[in-house]
Amino acid sequence: MKAILIALCSASLAIAQTIYDPDITVETAAIGGLNQPIAMEFLRNDSPIDMFIAERTTGKVKFFRNGAYVRDVLDLTVNSTGERGLLGMARAPDFETTGHLYVYYCYAIADGAAWVENRVERYRYDGTNLVEPTIILAIPSDPLQTITDRHQSGPILFGPDGKLYGMIGDMHRGRLHNPRLEQNTDASAVAGTGGIYRLNPDGTTPSDNPFVFHPDPWIKKLIAYGVRNTFGLTFDPRTGQFWMTDNGPDKYDEVNPVNFGFNSGWLKIMGPDARNATYMENNNTAFNASDLVMLPGAYYSDPEFNWLFPIGVTSILFPDSARYDDIMRNSVLIAGSNGPGRIYRFPLNSPRTGFELFGALADKVADNDAERLVHLYGDFLGTPVDFDLGPDGYWYKTSLSGGRVWRIRPTVPPTVINGETNLANFRDNPAGTPLNLTLMAGTTTIANLSCDVGAFGRFSVRAPHTGSFTVVAKADRWLSVKTAGVTLTTGGFAYLRLDFPYNGDVNGDNAIDDSDLSAVLTEFGAPPTGTLGLTDLDGNGIVDDADLAIVLENFGRIGED
Repeated sequence: MKAILIALCSASLAIAQTIYDPDITVETAAIGGLNQPIAMEFLRNDSPIDMFIAERTTGKVKFFRNGAYVRDVLDLTVNSTGERGLLGMARAPDFETTGHLYVYYCYAIADGAAWVENRVERYRYDGTNLVEPTIILAIPSDPLQTITDRHQSGPILFGPDGKLYGMIGDMHRGRLHNPRLEQNTDASAVAGTGGIYRLNPDGTTPSDNPFVFHPDPWIKKLIAYGVRNTFGLTFDPRTGQFWMTDNGPDKYDEVNPVNFGFNSGWLKIMGPDARNATYMENNNTAFNASDLVMLPGAYYSDPEFNWLFPIGVTSILFPDSARYDDIMRNSVLIAGSNGPGRIYRFPLNSPRTGFELFGALADKVADNDAERLVHLYGDFLGTPVDFDLGPDGYWYKTSLSGGRVWRIRPTVPPTVINGETNLANFRDNPAGTPLNLTLMAGTTTIANLSCDVGAFGRFSVRAPHTGSFTVVAKADRWLSVKTAGVTLTTGGFAYLRLDFPYNGDVNGDNAIDDSDLSAVLTEFGAPPTGTLGLTDLDGNGIVDDADLAIVLENFGRIGED
């Protein structure tokens, strides 16, 4: 298969924008005039006005306000031959206070000069420029391994756990003639590529990574290996499940859920193990999962979906925004870029662990054009290489070949409330935490809105009324908090930052009192079984001194109303 970036940047720029959904509009008044935009980041959680856009070939990060170019905030010296260049960008979770922004790029001493190494660097935005570069990760040249401009991968992002995740493509290392562990061709020699890494924000290795026992520092950083080349990494914002796409050679593009220790099978296996795919890189040999190099704690599983004839799979997005209907919110969007850029929509199963597939696709493989088109959702959209949900709840997409950023929204947008929560004294994944928002006009209740908090602590819910309201918010066992002056306009959105400082309302009466203390004491010293498990107030899996201390510290408090 041709190099994805080279092949697709030659696509026609004068292409129609088509979404096969009458309720969805592709806005033409989007950001244009860009040189291969490969990544985007919003500067604020509560506003889509300010945006950074990274250009692959120039190495520049550009600042836009209200869709208009303002200035360059960073100009990296990059080698952009083949699939190299500025390849990824991620805003730190605490960007609004620290200004930290991370980039992944192919470093050269000067633009167009010889490649030196691939780097992940952290910068600080000072309000004008990105300054204070700090190297977080470096993948240098190795004289014992191939140097190539292919399979660099690109996306980087932060997870719900606050850790930095990213992918280094295999860079053509670890072939059968020069075997390496990450490509399942050697039990010990390390390639330093072909894996998904997980780092603390300062670049150190988290102590709970699955391979921290390994003597090699690169392997310690990995949560997954046996990966070829991905342009799509994301977390399901509702559950926190990690997902990736992977580009195949001339067979089998893949979509995979990823857990700690995942071995995706490359280069011996692409596609389902039982299909016994053969191709040049695996010496045209039908390998099995039993032939893979399995580190202690590693596991292999077949992809959740495959395309026998590669689509040049790129971005993946879970559009869990109340701007869209339930069908859309319970789907995943996946981009393909061979030929005209295309977008596919797959319905999720109820636990959101896989796709609802029927008929010829029940085997999880699109074997031909007819099967490939079953889930086609959009066509001729350029080369989609980054998807994002904006603070306004709309879907944004970069077009590498079209040099644009598009916004894709409902034709008739619903009014929504989006926001984020801070749940005090809780260290577990907040996904599924019930949240109720009461709209008040004076002392009159106008509406009660219910939703769940997602893995990142965020939420999105439709509002049936417009006007100016006071919102009383109650999250599960936290006392309610009140926000005045929330204005909702037709088709608009309000953004709420909800800080819930008082945990311990076990029985849900919006007061922390004797009944809550009694519930904690009843289950003290054991895994929580009663009261819907709400006595484990800090989410560590046992009712202990910490939970008792939370109730005692907040004893006697009542929620705002």
